[in-house]
Amino acid sequence: MKKFLYIAAMTMLLASCTEDFKDWANPQSNPQGEAVTFGTGSVAPVDVIDFTQLPADIEMVKVCDITAPASNDTTYKPEYIIYLNDQPFVLNMDGTMDAKELQLFVVQQFGQAPEVRELTARVKSVMSNGTTATTIMSGEFPVKVIPNAPKISSAYYYVGTSNGWTPCDETYKLDNGGGDVYANPVFTVVVPATGEDNWFKIYSQETMDLGVDGFWGGDFIGYAVNGENELTGNFVEGANDQVAFAFMIPASIRADKYRLTFDMMNRTFEFEPIKELGTPDLWYLVGSCIGDGSWGNAADALGTALIPMYPASDNYSILSYIGYFPAGQGFKLIHTPGNWDEQWGMGDGALVKNDGGSSDIKMDEDGYYEIVYDMEYDVVTITKYTGAVGVFNIMGMPGDYQDWNPGGTLMSRMSSVVENHDWIIKGATYATDTELKFAADAGWNNNWGSSTFPVGAGVNNGPNIPVAAGTYNVIFNDILGRYYFIAQ
Repeated sequence: MKKFLYIAAMTMLLASCTEDFKDWANPQSNPQGEAVTFGTGSVAPVDVIDFTQLPADIEMVKVCDITAPASNDTTYKPEYIIYLNDQPFVLNMDGTMDAKELQLFVVQQFGQAPEVRELTARVKSVMSNGTTATTIMSGEFPVKVIPNAPKISSAYYYVGTSNGWTPCDETYKLDNGGGDVYANPVFTVVVPATGEDNWFKIYSQETMDLGVDGFWGGDFIGYAVNGENELTGNFVEGANDQVAFAFMIPASIRADKYRLTFDMMNRTFEFEPIKELGTPDLWYLVGSCIGDGSWGNAADALGTALIPMYPASDNYSILSYIGYFPAGQGFKLIHTPGNWDEQWGMGDGALVKNDGGSSDIKMDEDGYYEIVYDMEYDVVTITKYTGAVGVFNIMGMPGDYQDWNPGGTLMSRMSSVVENHDWIIKGATYATDTELKFAADAGWNNNWGSSTFPVGAGVNNGPNIPVAAGTYNVIFNDILGRYYFIAQ
């Protein structure tokens, strides 16, 4: 707008309304508010602007009725600006403004809750003929707005397979972290898996308040279509088995628990299966090229005749091992020390499981090999390892508990018949929580650390390993960098 519209020589008329406004508690029936003076014209409030009742794609919304100030010069054309809580917005001659701008401003001022919010408004008219201009400011009047947002309850609860479909049960109450539900509209709960399809619904505090007798007559959150089994999507809320149908997580999605997340503002859901780690399920190498080469599988042979594989996945379902294997030397994998019933060997040129007549596994040529056992799919693979390999004389466990001495607290070699890359210390006791690393050859040039415990994959110069107080058998492979603190 040209500079001359704002110079101090402009004529400004300011009038304000001093009349009291009536109560607007019922926005659907209140009449239009009293007009405020506007030069020789006027501006009048409109009824409450309820975005929850307006089309989602509405572009303009009426915020006031304008009777334009009179001018004896027809060359003067008015332009309007509305000030809402002193913030300026473009106002059209018919009293409408951009609907999205209004909705956004109200949310910024008051939050998303669908309640009546009152803004203090004034309208400015700039009358210009292209040469001179007159500015007129109206008196104050209210603009009342209800922002568009779904109703969010103060609390939500689970009912379904995990609680035996017990109504009005607070066992699995969803949590949003506290505070205003419109500021924190995402609710979550973790429920146990039962080994069968998990059917369930979510219900609000209002349905809870109906009590057991009226429970199933309340509103529920569920699928819009009966029989769905999606883990993500949009939910609906309404009458039980008429509008909202039960969610379902198939038993085929293996888990110990399920994390259920609902965004009550955007009306979306996500179901995440959780598999608890528990204790790693180990398998062991035993054979003429393993440990001391004695083929001993007794329970006390860990670290001498038996070398464990190392957990290599977040859920412990994959085990791995890398070591040196001479050509023609035999070995097998066994599950339980002292027992040959569960084992992997060779049969008809392929790896076979639990075959009492299987032969030893043998490599065709000398070298380093990686053995991976995917226990979820019951598959063992053996591949040649071509990465860099260091050979070390000693391995220490420096840490807080011994003043970080890399040459102290030495581990024992597990292999004596082939090149060693596995280390063990039995009965390591830590009176308090501590931090430590693995360090080779009494120095820091080759050290391994990680932020996870009791299982992890250490990297050179990695972070300190956080160790909980306790007693452990500790195993470490210096090619993989993998370790496991086995609680005793």
